[in-house]
Amino acid sequence: MSTTRDGLLTAAAAVFDRDGYVRATIDDVCDRAGVTKGALYGHFSSKRALAVAVLDRQAQEWAKARERLQRLHRSPLQVLVDLGYAVNQDRAVVRRLLFQAPICDDVADLRLAQWTSTVRDLLRTADYRGELRDGLDLDGCADAVIAALVGVHLMSMAVEDPDGVPRQVSRVWRTWLPALARPEVCATLRLEPPRRLPT
Repeated sequence: MSTTRDGLLTAAAAVFDRDGYVRATIDDVCDRAGVTKGALYGHFSSKRALAVAVLDRQAQEWAKARERLQRLHRSPLQVLVDLGYAVNQDRAVVRRLLFQAPICDDVADLRLAQWTSTVRDLLRTADYRGELRDGLDLDGCADAVIAALVGVHLMSMAVEDPDGVPRQVSRVWRTWLPALARPEVCATLRLEPPRRLPT
């Protein structure tokens, strides 16, 4: 990724975070990035394209976080728990762009499908390793876990309490993990936020 493109994405995230998608302007992004409109349009065709690129960068970071966590943890369920907290570390702008900005439902649908696929994959790996209870509908469980985590973030936006998200994510895990994992496995999992996520 070029330095100019990366700088534009960082500036756009900050402007979207500050002003919201609707009120944010290309001029504000250019001013913050210290570039001309021509430089911006050399990388992005529109404000929507810029917003989608901000979300794409977040998706790439989430995938990298999963890779790092898989190197750190033996249990795919611990990877899943920590990924739930990694989502919370994303800037609020990502949640606003996905669920509040009118940048097309297909973008949010794609992200939700990617998140659900990741959860399903981790659950299948955990099942293969004998960590899960017998007879689970893994597709249904993945859908339900994602619905619960997305609900936490939507509620935090509704009540303007982003600091409460880790507490609510912890409640999701305390509700879902005992229903998914064998008791002896569940007892080994840390359900609270990690001290810090690996970089």
